Amino acid sequence: MPNSDQNFIDSNSSCRGSYYTMSSKKASIVMLAAADASRFGESINIVFRWKRSLYKMIWRHSLVFLVVYFSLTALYNFGLEKDNKKHFEALSAYFARYTRSFNWMIMLGFFTNTALHRLFTMQMTTPGTAKTATIFIMSLKQDLPEGPDIVDQYARWVVLAWILTFRSVCKPLRDKFPNLTAIQTSGILLEEEKRILQRGGYPTPRPLIVIEWLLLLLKECVKEDRYINKSSHNKNVEAVMTFKKGCSNIIKFSTQNIPYAVIQAVIIVVYCFGVVTAMARNLPKFDNEIVRHVIGYFPVMPYIQFFVFIAWLSVGRAAVNPFGNDDTDIDVRKLCEAHMQDLNWLTELYTKKLDDVFYNLPQKQFRSNNQEQPSKLPFLETAC
Repeated sequence: MPNSDQNFIDSNSSCRGSYYTMSSKKASIVMLAAADASRFGESINIVFRWKRSLYKMIWRHSLVFLVVYFSLTALYNFGLEKDNKKHFEALSAYFARYTRSFNWMIMLGFFTNTALHRLFTMQMTTPGTAKTATIFIMSLKQDLPEGPDIVDQYARWVVLAWILTFRSVCKPLRDKFPNLTAIQTSGILLEEEKRILQRGGYPTPRPLIVIEWLLLLLKECVKEDRYINKSSHNKNVEAVMTFKKGCSNIIKFSTQNIPYAVIQAVIIVVYCFGVVTAMARNLPKFDNEIVRHVIGYFPVMPYIQFFVFIAWLSVGRAAVNPFGNDDTDIDVRKLCEAHMQDLNWLTELYTKKLDDVFYNLPQKQFRSNNQEQPSKLPFLETAC
C-alpha cells in the first residue's frame, strides 16, 4: 500500500475515533427510558404520549372532520328553512343507512396487513455490520504484520456496503451523504475506492460491488494463509453472503413497493367514509331538541368510527415508507452513526488483549505457575 494511502487511513482512523465515541451511559439511559410494561399505570402514560404518537399523525384529519361536522350542524340549525331541513334529514338518513351496509374495513385491513407484513419482514432481514466484521477479526491469526490494515479495510468495506444500500432507500441518509465525496470525508471510503465506484459500467448496484471486494479479500486471506484454521474461510463467506442477502432485501423493499393504485384506492375509501360519517344522522327519530343538539354538537360515535379508520390508514401509510423524515420512521441516520462507532472499536479488537483491560486477572497466577513448572521439575520433560 502506498504511503499516501497509509497516512490517509491513519488520519481517517483517528478521525473516526475522535468523532464517533461510544458512550455506555447514553445506551443505559436509552434502555431505561423504554416503557416498562409491568409497571402500574405505564399503559396510561403510553396512551397520552404525544411524541411519535398516533395523535400527532391524525390530528389534522380529526380537525377537518370536526369542522365539517359542526359546519353541517350549523347549516341545518341556522341556514335551512323547514322544507330544506326535511330534505337534509332525508339525505342524512340515507347516508346513515349505507354506512352500515358497506364493509369498509375489508380494503383497509388488507392494505394495512400487507404494509405491516412487509415492514416486519424487512426489519427481520435488515443487515448488520458488527457480526460480519467480528467473525472475520476473530478468525485471523494473531500478530500478523498486515493484520490491522486488513481488519480496517474489511470493516470499512462492510460499513460502506451498508451505507450505499440504505442510501438507495432513505432520503435522510442521502442528505447526510449526498455523494461519494461526503462518504470519503467521513473516513469510510478511500480515494482509489471512490474512483472505482465512480467508473461505472458495472451491471450490479454499488453495494454489491463492495461486497464483491469483501469476497475477494477473503479469497486473498486463504491464499496467504492468514486464517487460524481452514474452516474459518467458509464461515466468513457464509457471513458475507448473509449480509449480501440482507442488503438485497433492502433494495428490493424500495424497488418492489406497494402499487400507488392500491394506496390511492384505500385513501379514497377512508376519505369517502369520513364524508359519509360526517353527514350520517338519524334526526327524524328524535323530537326532543336537547337530543338533537347533543347529536349535532357532540359527535362521539361518528368521530370514533372515523378515528379508527384514519388511524389504521395512517399506520399503513407509515409502514409503506419507514425510511422517511417522520417521527414514526426508522432513524437510519442514528443507525449509521452506530455502525460507524462499531467500526472504531472493531478495528481495535484485533490488537487488543484482555490483559490490556484488566491488569489483575485471577488466571495470571496460573500462567506464571505453568511457566515456572518445567524449571522446577525438569524430569517431566524427559519423561514425556
